[in-house]
Amino acid sequence: MLYALLFLPAVLAIGVLLLRRPRPVRVLAEMAAPAATISGTVVPFAELDALLAALEGATVRIDGADELDEQAVTELEQLAEKLEAAAADLERVG
Repeated sequence: MLYALLFLPAVLAIGVLLLRRPRPVRVLAEMAAPAATISGTVVPFAELDALLAALEGATVRIDGADELDEQAVTELEQLAEKLEAAAADLERVG
């Protein structure tokens, strides 16, 4: 009789698990979020690399000069503007 009382909770637990029916699973269909788009033109890394190479070439050419002539200053200013525009485009991407 004592053994029957020890196994009774286990038998009841198995019975509850077998008799309990699982609830049907409900899946709510959600609309997928639209894909992210990038507005404006994105400067590819190849173009950025070309700008940096041009800047490096310009600074190497002016390295030996004591003073910058007007042409070198203009070239550096143009390169700086292009790099700033590329940086602004890349900030919008990230």
